[in-house]
Amino acid sequence: MPSLLEENDTITRHRESAGRCHSLTPDAEFTNSNRIGLDITHILNPADSDPFISSDELDRFAPKIVEQHRRLKEGEGDCRDGDTPMLGWQSLPDEITAEHLDEIMAVTGQLSEQIDAFVSLGIGGSYLGIEATFKALTHTYFNQLPRKARNGAPEVYFLGQNTDPDFFRDTLDMLQGKRIGLNVISKSGTTTETAIAFRVLRRMLEDQYGKKAPELIIATTDPAKGALRSLTKRNGYQSFVVPGNVGGRFSVLTDVGLVGLAMAGIDIHEFTAGFRHMKERTDGDDFWSNLAMVHAAVRHLAHEKGKKVEVVATNSSAIYQLTRWMEQIFPESEGHRGFGMWVSPSMYSEKLHANGQMVQDGERNIMETFLRLVQSDNDLDIPIDSENEDGLNYLPENDRTLSFVNQLVVDGPAFAHFEGGVPNMTINIPRRNAFNIGQFYFMMERSVALSGYLAGHNPFIQPGVEAYKRAMFSLAGKPGWESDGVAIRDAIGKMKPKVI
Repeated sequence: MPSLLEENDTITRHRESAGRCHSLTPDAEFTNSNRIGLDITHILNPADSDPFISSDELDRFAPKIVEQHRRLKEGEGDCRDGDTPMLGWQSLPDEITAEHLDEIMAVTGQLSEQIDAFVSLGIGGSYLGIEATFKALTHTYFNQLPRKARNGAPEVYFLGQNTDPDFFRDTLDMLQGKRIGLNVISKSGTTTETAIAFRVLRRMLEDQYGKKAPELIIATTDPAKGALRSLTKRNGYQSFVVPGNVGGRFSVLTDVGLVGLAMAGIDIHEFTAGFRHMKERTDGDDFWSNLAMVHAAVRHLAHEKGKKVEVVATNSSAIYQLTRWMEQIFPESEGHRGFGMWVSPSMYSEKLHANGQMVQDGERNIMETFLRLVQSDNDLDIPIDSENEDGLNYLPENDRTLSFVNQLVVDGPAFAHFEGGVPNMTINIPRRNAFNIGQFYFMMERSVALSGYLAGHNPFIQPGVEAYKRAMFSLAGKPGWESDGVAIRDAIGKMKPKVI
């Protein structure tokens, strides 16, 4: 067992991944040892009498989802946003080139040498996937490490994902006195939260560096139009592209995600290879060999059987960030016309002491999905205590380490909740590397697209999200929205106020 004084293996892994020969085609030994698996034991087996979903039910359902899978791959069905089919994410893993990834690394490497801190500005799909991948693959306290331990990467911060002035100001305090570089991510350049953040940070850079400020700014935006593209052309920012046929929540493999990940020293070649590998694994139409189809089928049938909440739980604080990414992609893609399950991210065992009682004994409208990190970067011996007042000596006496206990944080609740009437499945993620995170994302993207097709709606648009924007713009007095603002204020004025 490593001494606590030896280097943290997360730091070692990060450094070694940056030193590897970047490849989009890992060898067979690597791919075989990094094979994500889907365990549906606690779906197919009976707890009391009948299984929640039987193998026969899935066999009968299989032709339906295979047909939707075929339509999705062939670009059929309700998949357009306006006139654009939003299916670019399907072909992207094969289309992205090593040369383009090298270009991103060259640009971010050059900027990295000039700055102490990098700020990624974006919201929703322009934020969640980047932060989730960053936190899944780096040290928990990345920004507090010396730069050498970060493998030369700058500190990484996120803004533009909310309008909380205290959070914003606290982040500015952390940036005080540091050389800052920015990547502003917005297709239009007019997204309120991100645009406000960009105004503030741009002014800071302009005040500090004057005419050299544009050299520290990257804009990731529409290739031809929009406010941010105009600003980019006028000021000469280095720029990357938000593709028109990939929705925000599916965009982590585009320049939207890759620029920030490269800046943090994450192997974007290996990340892309993970997408490619899972695409290959889930391209086939054999139901039982296709993780995405089985995953989508189980969730669809669970919803039909009355499950309205999906608790997505993990035993890894790093992997927990992926559950927050799922919290967007599934509700935003599925939540149409009364359909869809609410995704509730949970970090176990912490949440077992918070809402575990509800999961075990509450209303049976819950299903559960575990994201198990099979092998952590580090492990820790549990010391033997001569007095043993806490009764834990049985663990070290049987060579049980902290990693062993952490696996039980999945195994124990999975069985107990299953026995208590909560069907559950487990996605096994072998270890923390870019390849596995890429695999996971593509599996979930294909699964949620199939879910929308099965439900009979377009999973690539989000009309409900636009409602809050209309209300905010109107109440803020945005030019062109004044009449709507009057109507909303009149409606609010007719309500009987009751404040207690």
